[in-house]
Amino acid sequence: MKKFKLSLVVIALIFGACLITGCAKEEEKNNDKEPEVQEKVTVASTLALQFKEVIKDEKDIKKVAEAISKNEVLKIQLDVVSLKKKDYLSGFTTEIKGFKKAVVIRPMIGTIPFIAYVFEVENAEEFAKSLKENADLRWNVCTEADNMETVVVDNYVFFVMAPKEFEEE
Repeated sequence: MKKFKLSLVVIALIFGACLITGCAKEEEKNNDKEPEVQEKVTVASTLALQFKEVIKDEKDIKKVAEAISKNEVLKIQLDVVSLKKKDYLSGFTTEIKGFKKAVVIRPMIGTIPFIAYVFEVENAEEFAKSLKENADLRWNVCTEADNMETVVVDNYVFFVMAPKEFEEE
């Protein structure tokens, strides 16, 4: 029985090492590529522009988030959820506090490097600065967002981390 358990532990360790090595090799491949010229139109920039337009007429942040989640650049299934002040916010190196209201737009599949938030806050500029400083583009296992955008309009902040584009399914 001890040999069997030991064999299971060894197999688990080997599997874990292979998984870590695979992620590292993928990162090396990405680092070896020639630097690409950054396109100005990305998923994040498209959604940021939409936020600026929608928030002018709609102050209910859940409705704003729902409108953004229907953008045609988002070729994935999304969930739009209101957050409570004590809820955990994915994508940051520290706990994010200080918002009145928050709504998250997140993929149904957790390994997709996309997340967006709409916040209602007191001091939007300071809050947005804190989001940028504490954002982690690689918050998902073996995936990484390409772009991050933060938009401030009055007391509202839109924050998004996303790939440059979503491929057609």
